[in-house]
Amino acid sequence: MKRFTLLCQVVIATEIHDALSLDESLIRGSENKMATMDDIAARAGVSRGAVSLALRRSPKISAKTTEHIFKVASEMGYRPNLNASRLAAKDFSTFGLLVSDLHNPIMADILDGFVMTDDGDIPDTYLASGFNSAKTERAMIDSFLSHRVKGVVLLGSLLPDDEIRKLAQQLPTVAVGRSIDSVDCVLVDDVLGGRLAADHIQKPKHTHVAHIDGGDGAGAAPRKTAFLNVFESNDAVDLTVLKGDYTQEGGYRCASVLFSRPRPPSAIFAANDLTALGVLGAAREFGLIAGKHFDLVGFDDITLAAYDYISLTTISYSRADMGRIARELVQRRCSDVHAPFQTIELPPQLIVRKTSNSSLD
Repeated sequence: MKRFTLLCQVVIATEIHDALSLDESLIRGSENKMATMDDIAARAGVSRGAVSLALRRSPKISAKTTEHIFKVASEMGYRPNLNASRLAAKDFSTFGLLVSDLHNPIMADILDGFVMTDDGDIPDTYLASGFNSAKTERAMIDSFLSHRVKGVVLLGSLLPDDEIRKLAQQLPTVAVGRSIDSVDCVLVDDVLGGRLAADHIQKPKHTHVAHIDGGDGAGAAPRKTAFLNVFESNDAVDLTVLKGDYTQEGGYRCASVLFSRPRPPSAIFAANDLTALGVLGAAREFGLIAGKHFDLVGFDDITLAAYDYISLTTISYSRADMGRIARELVQRRCSDVHAPFQTIELPPQLIVRKTSNSSLD
């Protein structure tokens, strides 16, 4: 996140002041008071219109006068109001990125991919979080629209498909983590990912298996369906599904229920790595160790998953590629609103670590 903050202009939508209520070129004067373009004009001995044109390097103002105005503006501590500049511009490239859960580590990886370009041309970006609430997402999208962003990228959105389709009809929109008709999308192949997790758990012939799903989260349904389908014809497996929410707290809550049972599961597939971390926390309280007393598989391969003291078996894919592709899709849609809609699926792979040691036997 630090690199993202340093490399591009990030404005948290919940903290954005309404640019329309400000004069379009407020600056800080020598007495620590906000000064206006009229103040610059008075000190430079020119009209306000001349100041406005000069600060935009308009050829209508002579080079000598322009340099004089810039010198005066510099002496007064001039800083341009970028919000007002965008509102006045005929063409601008500010995008709005909305993440469903700012605390989910995969969001930072996707954001890195979105802003890290080969040519160094970093897109101006507004960043907002929905805090796992569809209602909050709607408020943040309204904020984006008020600031006239050129396009919107939704990361793991909880909004219904119809709402996202309606948004895509208003301005270029990309959905990350979901597949929606008539919307540009980029996601991991959740079906294959769920199947990889199930195939791995099947190897040691577990008879008590549990899945903690992702609730209404992006990709949760196809991951669950693919996982369950693998065990569908296996009558020897006692399969339990509990509703999670893609959070560590949800994983802990569900795992506590599972471990309290007379016969807890010998294998658990968590819908994402945050859920798996919650499972590990609950297991510790019950005196259980993943990879010894039960097998555990996550999904996402967050950075923490590879740390030796966690060593989580998980389903991995490139979040950086996901962010890069999201940027390319929204820029393509901005250039050609009539282009065919694209859905791009990234291939997942199983990364085996210590939390599923019995599956290696």
